[in-house]
Amino acid sequence: MTLPEKLIMLRKENGWSQEELAEKLYVSRQAVSRWENGTALPDAQNILQISKLFSVTTDYLLNDDYQSDTDIPIVRSAKQEAEGLLLKKKRTHLIAAICFTIAAIAAIIGVTSSVTNIQFTLSCFALALSAGCATAQLVLFFKKK
Repeated sequence: MTLPEKLIMLRKENGWSQEELAEKLYVSRQAVSRWENGTALPDAQNILQISKLFSVTTDYLLNDDYQSDTDIPIVRSAKQEAEGLLLKKKRTHLIAAICFTIAAIAAIIGVTSSVTNIQFTLSCFALALSAGCATAQLVLFFKKK
């Protein structure tokens, strides 16, 4: 995909006209039109502004071989690393939820077998705290990101 094709695609994805894009980049509509027609190229400063505006890399904009930012090797590896960290974080939340659930079960046993008011009160507190923490961890585990 060429730079003109990428500019058209990015602009349309955002629902902007050439005029609106031109205003955001502080250039004329004719300049945007020439870029999209391939009769002119944006200068380095405009390439940087376009990359920031659309949250893409300059490599993606300038390299015709890249269909998306994930085609860039460093971006691809960073994305894979982020996905790995997210999976690790989700596992941690699941383990914490299981631990808090076990603590809640232990607190229930403490409530049913408590002898004194202090033991009963502490067991109820531990039960409430563990149940709340387990619920919070499960919510975090099932959260999308």
